[in-house]
Amino acid sequence: MKKILVILALMPLALVAQTKKSGTVYSSHPALDAVNAMNKAFADGDVESYASYLSEDLKVWNNGESHDRDRDIEIVTWWSENFSVSWERMPEAKADVIKYKGDKKGVWVFDWSILTAVNNISGDTVKGTFHDEYFVTPENKIITWISYYDQESLKAQIQNSLFGVHVNGAVYDEHPLIDKVESLAKAYEAGNISEMTSYFSEDARFFRGGRDIDPDEKVISLEDRKTQWGESITKNVKRTMEEYGYPDAIRYEKGDGGWEVLSWWYHVGTDEAGVETREFIHLSHSFNEAGKITREVLWIK
Repeated sequence: MKKILVILALMPLALVAQTKKSGTVYSSHPALDAVNAMNKAFADGDVESYASYLSEDLKVWNNGESHDRDRDIEIVTWWSENFSVSWERMPEAKADVIKYKGDKKGVWVFDWSILTAVNNISGDTVKGTFHDEYFVTPENKIITWISYYDQESLKAQIQNSLFGVHVNGAVYDEHPLIDKVESLAKAYEAGNISEMTSYFSEDARFFRGGRDIDPDEKVISLEDRKTQWGESITKNVKRTMEEYGYPDAIRYEKGDGGWEVLSWWYHVGTDEAGVETREFIHLSHSFNEAGKITREVLWIK
């Protein structure tokens, strides 16, 4: 029993012994003052002051892509000429300055910030969040700068502000909803109306466009569409859906948003007499959040 008590008494000491302090964290430090002053100079458009905090040997890494001091100054000059910039630390975030034991070359400053920039001409706003890691020398010069941010979002916002290009979603060339449309086409080839029906919501609507379309068939219900499928399957003893190009799955952001799959096909049908018909069709399928098709639009060339 005594041995057990001794072991238990020593366990906290063993846990402490497993930890090792490798440095010191500061909430205030001359290196942090330099980083703050550099960001203020950036926001003020004072490129000369901004550059004074950069080492001649500066290396900047933005999401894995690197550039040197001269290029960084070019970038800041471009921002100052085209945007009114503001910089702030993220709410409730605090910058950390880390001095590792034995490292006499400098300290690391870890920071979390928000950049807001208003285009001087269009008035559009560009906004992004950043996590930055600066290695600052004893002379308070930044020699290494590692930055992480949503590069695609920032680029898109900049393009919008400069050229009036506005993004309304994302396009995918591979997506589970594309797989559903392709499975729908295979079910048609197999003459499986039950499976085809399973891909649609009960209140799905079907729109038709193109040549020789009966006005009464421009908008029909799922039940009417099932009748059409049956007639086509009966008429064409062999059916082939040849995919043209590749489908696109689009996630729209504006309006009601939602998913749309666009696809292009050659419908090849062969009747009992062996006569083959070939038609080019374009399909657009709207999906609800449950993954069911709520609307089909078909154009026949």
